[in-house]
Amino acid sequence: MIDWDDIRYFLAVARGGSVRAAAEGLGVYHSTALRRIAQLEERLGAQMFEKLPSGYRLTAAGEEVLELANQMEASS
Repeated sequence: MIDWDDIRYFLAVARGGSVRAAAEGLGVYHSTALRRIAQLEERLGAQMFEKLPSGYRLTAAGEEVLELANQMEASS
């Protein structure tokens, strides 16, 4: 089962393009956002983001999760 809080962090990074932007938007420390993304990736067994000099970009697995995450958010 995927934890909704992990999904919130995932959506924040996907939308903000960086862990820093996600952390600021969620009002948490950078390390907290990194930890939550790592937990989600471990649970799903896939890397969600590719870290680039310009920020974070969704992987193919991340794109799939983004679609489900948006549906979860709309349903809540």
